[in-house]
Amino acid sequence: MKNKTLLKTLKIITILAIIIFLFTPICLAGGTPTTIDPNEWKPDDLGMQDYDEVVDVAVVIIAVIRYVGVAVSIIVLLIIGIKYMTGTVQEKAEYKKTMIPYLIGVFIFFALSQILPLIIGLIADFE
Repeated sequence: MKNKTLLKTLKIITILAIIIFLFTPICLAGGTPTTIDPNEWKPDDLGMQDYDEVVDVAVVIIAVIRYVGVAVSIIVLLIIGIKYMTGTVQEKAEYKKTMIPYLIGVFIFFALSQILPLIIGLIADFE
């Protein structure tokens, strides 16, 4: 039983490592010139249109993160629930222990996903 669990864990870790490796940007040293002088760069004044564009992009990013988080939390809850229903008495006690960190994580995720749009709205009203 431990070997199956170990194999599943190794598979998950391997898949996550491959995903992280694929989406990590590769830095090619020497590909950029080193003659840039930071003292020469003068930023322009940002207008309200630039601010609105940034807010619009932030709202879209937060919405995508929220939808993905909701989907992942529901899938994980379904998996834990199915394992709980099909498990023995000892396994049910273990799943109750895993539910507490899951519920704390879901609470933190939903709290943050609600606080960020609130902050963006307050900043937009302030401007």
